[in-house]
Amino acid sequence: MSHMDIPSVLDKAHRQMKVGRYDDAISLYDLVLEIDPNNTTALENKGRIYYDLGRHEDAIACYDKAIVINPGLISVWFEKGYTLRKIRRYEESIQCFDRALALDPGYTFAIANKGYSLNELGRHEEAIACFDTILEESPKNIRAMTGKGIALRELGKNEEALAYFDKAIGLNPINSFVWYNKAIALRNLGRLKEADEAVRLVNLPQGPWKR
Repeated sequence: MSHMDIPSVLDKAHRQMKVGRYDDAISLYDLVLEIDPNNTTALENKGRIYYDLGRHEDAIACYDKAIVINPGLISVWFEKGYTLRKIRRYEESIQCFDRALALDPGYTFAIANKGYSLNELGRHEEAIACFDTILEESPKNIRAMTGKGIALRELGKNEEALAYFDKAIGLNPINSFVWYNKAIALRNLGRLKEADEAVRLVNLPQGPWKR
């Protein structure tokens, strides 16, 4: 067993993972880890599988093992932060995104997800700073526009928020998440008919792009 072709086993495990055969993939990654406990590829991909299965604590445990072995694994810091954000451990998620950004200050996904976590914590000004950083480089980034719109709305700046939601809808009129958040801003402004129309569009079976 010590002469196992680890790259071939990892490749097979990855193929199993891609087609959703998670149990088989995990068995193969475990096989690799029996021979090479420090194999961060196997640990990271096991973490991804556990995330997909909703086993978030198991995913975090895999990521933790990987970054103890190699603290410079930017993708693992991000994946751990993303998992923590999904289970609403926002402060911890921000710490992970900051570790990823220390390795690559321009890592857009880490900046955006840090912004989302900051929004959830009510730290909207800090969130806006994150989204502005993205929009300076990518003015058409819909996720950053929407995140900034949400932050502005939560700060009571509903008109400014609407401007960002409208920009996002102009780029992608089928994004129900943006329509939903636009509806909240409209309702905050007392524009109830427009808010109801936005909600109606979100709920259309064919989507808001077909009227």
